[in-house]
Order: sequence, then structure tokens, then C-alpha cells
Amino acid sequence: MDKLKKVLGFLVFPLLLLLMFFPTGEAHAATDVTDKADFKNLKITVAETGSASHIIIGPSTKTVELKYSGDFSFPGVQANVIKPGDYFIVKAPENLDLEDRTLDLIDSNSNTKMGTVQVEKANHRLVFTFNEVVQGKQHIRGSFTANAKQTVEGVTKKVTYTLPGGTTQEIEFEVKVYPKHPHTGELIYKQPQNDPKSPKIIWNVRINRSKTDMGNHTIKIKDNIGLGAFASYIEKSFELSEVVYETTDTNYAGLKHIIKVYKVTTDPEEYKKDSDNTALLTFVNGKRGFELLMPTNMGTKSFYLRYLTTSPADESEVKNSIQYLRDNEPQLIWKKRENTINTQTSHDITIKTVKSVGATITADIAGKIKITKFDEADADVKLAGVVFEILRKSDRVKVQEVTTDADGIAVSDHLNDGKYIVKEKTPKSGYQVNSQEFEVEMKDGKGVPLNISNKRVTVDFEATKTWVNGKATDYKKVKLGLYVHKEGQTVADAKPVTGNYTPEVTESNGVYTYKWKNQLPERDVDGSKLVYSVRELEDQTGLPLKEGEKVKAGENNYLVSYNADKTQVTNTYEVPKTNVTAKKVWVGGQEHVRPTVYFKLYRTPEGGAIEEVVGVSQKEVPKTDGTVEWTDLPETDEHGVKYTYSVMEVDEDGNLIVDTIDGYTPAQTADLTVTNTYSTEPAEAVIEAKKKL
Repeated sequence: MDKLKKVLGFLVFPLLLLLMFFPTGEAHAATDVTDKADFKNLKITVAETGSASHIIIGPSTKTVELKYSGDFSFPGVQANVIKPGDYFIVKAPENLDLEDRTLDLIDSNSNTKMGTVQVEKANHRLVFTFNEVVQGKQHIRGSFTANAKQTVEGVTKKVTYTLPGGTTQEIEFEVKVYPKHPHTGELIYKQPQNDPKSPKIIWNVRINRSKTDMGNHTIKIKDNIGLGAFASYIEKSFELSEVVYETTDTNYAGLKHIIKVYKVTTDPEEYKKDSDNTALLTFVNGKRGFELLMPTNMGTKSFYLRYLTTSPADESEVKNSIQYLRDNEPQLIWKKRENTINTQTSHDITIKTVKSVGATITADIAGKIKITKFDEADADVKLAGVVFEILRKSDRVKVQEVTTDADGIAVSDHLNDGKYIVKEKTPKSGYQVNSQEFEVEMKDGKGVPLNISNKRVTVDFEATKTWVNGKATDYKKVKLGLYVHKEGQTVADAKPVTGNYTPEVTESNGVYTYKWKNQLPERDVDGSKLVYSVRELEDQTGLPLKEGEKVKAGENNYLVSYNADKTQVTNTYEVPKTNVTAKKVWVGGQEHVRPTVYFKLYRTPEGGAIEEVVGVSQKEVPKTDGTVEWTDLPETDEHGVKYTYSVMEVDEDGNLIVDTIDGYTPAQTADLTVTNTYSTEPAEAVIEAKKKL
């Protein structure tokens, strides 16, 4: 028996080795499928501008960033013909200096990796290799963009590139020096450029290059990027510096050097703490625009602003406009260029975007329905957890039920040819169900993409603004800033709402009611319930006013206060304070024998009757020419009616003195002046007690 075990062991061990190194089943060797591919639109473009024929460069330019791009497809290739490990090759011109790099080959349907692209500088080619995700895919097609560069050494040159297939392309790299000419009064100028390394746009803004004296006016930069293809601001990219430009009054506008870097914040309180050295960035219109409140005390300083936006990176055009506002009034962007007088208060710019470096691939979803679910107000917000029913149209029998994933995508199982109805069953929390029924037809085994939006459930919100005391002519509608925080947070956590929402405003007896109807989302995109509040905004700067801060209306100041949840704003008239100085003039007589008298304070409301100032003590009058002063007195009543102050001369008990005493006869020579004249004629001092006013 032991001998048999040894024999079997001797036979089995080699078999196990064979199975390890030569597993059962058919192994697939990687295959070059280049001959099955079709290549189109192969071209070289300037990375910064997207031009395929020309670029202007400076005499100091050494190299120019380029991009090599094109489209590929596999016409007629059915599912499972291309297998994991298979590859194809795209050649590049021999004189094109590619950048060595490994790129992911991304399936644009599922945003998953379907392979890699190896950019090989030495071999002048790109090698595309598929992974296991390619299984079951058909009608594969895609595009690629790779980095390259051209050495120019600051001289004009034309370079001819020979593309695969034998076609040629020529790009001229032209050195150009512009003549100097007058260019005066420039306040704002913007120049965009495509980021050569990533799908972004770099925006360069010159501010007050003319060094116009702005004193301490309120200066804002107002920007709008919602005019063309979709692009969004990258908040952390904003940089502001005080700089020196090459000239202030010619077209030579190069940046010579940076004097100082300023902080850019989105927090109004941080701006208020150090407004001389800080700029306040506020996004508006659903982040499709921004306002930049410049540092205070600008004077004649020149600035340079740089920021980034995303780029669609698909050769579409992004359009933008920018304005320079002084005390909320748009200014001329420049005054005169040679003999041309400018009348424009907005600088409008268009940039053609360029394809970003990378490779994408698309494969038909054979026999399937692909649903993409997104927020109606923001297509970048994809909605997970939305349930759809797929019904057979002929008898409305449900054949499948699918739910969107974290990317807002739901893909059905394979469906037979025929007509179907896609119907939303359960929306994401916080969204209104889309009641529309979508009819699709499955035909020839092809897939059908379906893009469906959802509107968030809205909530009505109301806030009030109340004026208390002061003059009714001061009462007006003010701008209230809308704030929001999530339920469970406090009102102190609230942030400004960036959407463009307009309230209906009504007024009754000095109370202004602001109503937002069917506008504001009830919940955040994560399903959290939203709580709204308001802040009163300062007229010039748009800064939110805190409890106890003042707002000016007409010639008067009002104190701002809020209720606990900041849905009610109250502006209470602040009675201005004044000091009153009364003067005593002694004519004749001797200082050491003058009588002791007092001034009592009175006031007369404008259009009203004189009245004693209650709660203010009478004051003893100096026995030499001098003054008596009362401080911190109300300048008006609570309704803003102005007081005129006056004094009368009284004795220690407050009785009015009208006759001569100790030879001195009082005379009211002005509201706040009493003159006592001494007479040598004998006279009996008579003090007449009068009833106090």
C-alpha cells in the first residue's frame, strides 16, 4: 500500500505542475487590432488657443505647448471581438515632441477605466490597451488628446507635420513686436488662456492699470460667466496682488513686479476685520457670476487678479463679461486708445476651449436603456436612489425596475426589441417626482440613453423688515441677503444663498414683507432639510449688517436688530446726540459782588412749543464771562423732529429771574446767551417767582 502511494504521488506531482503552468481552457494572447480601427480628425493644435495653424509668440518664448488629438472607432466590430489585453496603435509625426505619459482610457458611459494609453515619446506613438471592461462592448469609439511641444527659441518659423495617412499640417510660430501707442484710463481688462496641462481656463485681470485715484470709494469687480458653454469658478484659485505694470498710459501692459499679495475671502466678517488688506469674494446667480469687493482705501493702486474656471474642453466657446464698479456705478473700461474714444462699461471676452489631455471611449449599451438622473437647476448634481419602472408599452406590464447609482446612472438588463415606457416611481428625497412617461424603442439590439431631470421640492419663505421711529420719509425697501443652513445646525452656521431668487415685496405701515414663493429648495442635494434666514445688506458694499450695526436712511441712522431665527429685521431710529453750551455775559460791576444765578435748560421741537428738559439739572453760572455745558443730549425726538435748545436764568430754587438783582438786569440776547448788565442806580432787587414751564 505504501508503495502504491509513492507511485501515485510520483505521477500526480508532475501533473499538478503542468496544471499550474498550463491551465485548462483556452488562453487569449494579446492581439494588435489596429487594422480594425478607423482614425479621423488627427491634428496638432496650440494648447493655449486651440489654433491648428498659427500662434503669435514673444522674442523670449523658447517652447510652445501643443496637443495631438484625434478620434478612433471600430466600425462593424461586434461585441466580444475585442478582448482584454488587445491593443491598437496611433502613430504621431516624427518631428512632434510628445510628452511621455500614461493615460487612463475612460468609458464615458460608466466613468470606469476600460484600459490605458501609453504615450511613447521615443517611438512617436500612442499605444491603447483594453482591460476586462471591454467584454461585451460593441461599436467602440472614442477620442484622445496628448501633450506635446515645439521648440521655437524666440524666432519666427513654420513647421510642417506629416500625420498618419500622409496628410500634412503646417503651424506658423510668429514672433511679433507691437508698436507703442497711447492707451489711457484703463480700469479693467481681462485675458483668458487655456491651461495647457488640465481642463481649465486661466483668467488674468488687470485692475486700474491707469492708476486713477479711487480715494476711498467702494470698488467692486463684477463678473458673469453664464453666457456661453458651461464653466464654473474654482473658488480656491482666486489670487489678488498689488502690482506695477510696464506703463500706465500706453498699450505696453506687461506686469513688471508684485508689490503685495492680498487675502481673498468669502467671509464678510473676515473682510471687515482687515478690509485694507482683504478682498471679499461673493458668488452670485447660482455661481454663474461673482462680485469681488476690493480692499478699502485703494487710492491709485494697480492690481492683478488671477483665477481659474473649469473648461468643457471640447472646442466650444466660453463667454464672459466683466465690469468695474465705483460706488455701484459701472465705469468705462478704458477712456481713449490712440484716436478712439471708448463708451463701453463692460469687457466681453470669448475663448475657444481646447480638448483636455486624456482618452475617452464609448461603447453602445447593446439592448439596454441607460438612464442619467440629474438636478434640474444644476446638471452637475447627479441623483442617486431614484427608482424607475420599465413597462412594456403594448400591455403596460412591468418588465424591470432599476435604481440610479451614486453617479445618477441606472442601466437596465438586456431588453428585447420593441417599445417600452420608462416611468419614475420614487424620486430622491427632496425632489418632485417627474410625472412624464418616456417612450423608448429598442431596435436592432442597440441601447437607448435617456437623460431625465428632477426639480427639488420647494418651500415658501417669508421675512419682514420693520422701521421703528424716525422719519416716515426714511422708510424704504432695503436689500435682504438670503441665507441658508441645514436643519440641526444653528442660524450662526448659515451661509449666503448663491442662487438667483427674487422675493415679492409689499409694505404696510412701515413693515416690509419679503415673500419667496415656489422658489427655494426645501432640501439640500443630500436630502437635509434647509432652513432660511435673512441679513440686511449695506447699500454700497453689500456686506451683511450685524446686530447693533447702523444703517443710514436719509440723513439719519438706524440700529439693526434681528429676532432669534433672523427672519425679522428691525431698524430702530437712533436719536443723535448733541452738546449744548450756554453763554453768560456780564456787563459792568465787580466779579466778587455778583449774584449767584443759574441756567435752566429748555428745548423747542420744530413746529412745537417750548418745554423744560426733564431730568437735566440746572447749572450755576460763572461770575465771570464764561460758559455752561450740557453733554449727550438728544438732538431730535424719537420721530426725528429737531430740537432747538435754549436757557433761562433762574435762582437756586429754579424760579425765573426777570427783574434786576444786586444791580444786574438780565436780558435774553440769544437762545443760549444771557447778558447781565450792571446799573449804578439804586434799585430794589425783586425776585419774581414764576411757575416753572
